[in-house]
Amino acid sequence: MLLSQAKYIHDLLEKVKMVDAKPILTPLPSDLKLTKHGTTKIVSVPVADATLYQSVVGALQYITVTRPELSYSVNKVCQFMSEPMEEHWKAVKCILRYLKGTIDYGLSLKSAPQGEPYTLEAFCDADWGMDMVDRRSISGYFLQS
Repeated sequence: MLLSQAKYIHDLLEKVKMVDAKPILTPLPSDLKLTKHGTTKIVSVPVADATLYQSVVGALQYITVTRPELSYSVNKVCQFMSEPMEEHWKAVKCILRYLKGTIDYGLSLKSAPQGEPYTLEAFCDADWGMDMVDRRSISGYFLQS
């Protein structure tokens, strides 16, 4: 069974007028360092429509239910909900462009082969104190069957 939110993602892309956006391969660039003022390289200005930013980021949070690979990226843009800047909005648009290219992805659920035990593997990693905003540690995990 594949749990997919393709229609929800398509509707979100329509809402922000990005249906024809060029897809990208990753949700966020690996060297992007967001801060409350924009990025570590660019001081940004506040977004024109903070409500739209908050609405889109909220929708992205809902999408992570079936798209766990987006959790880290969506968490990063969630940190700036109270005072979003243009550089934060650009990061959200990167996530949306990634979704455009992976709209049919989803969460695949499979049953264990008959007569065999169900196996589960877990992996985790942490980035100790590297958050540029508040120096908190970031950790993540991955489960696979």
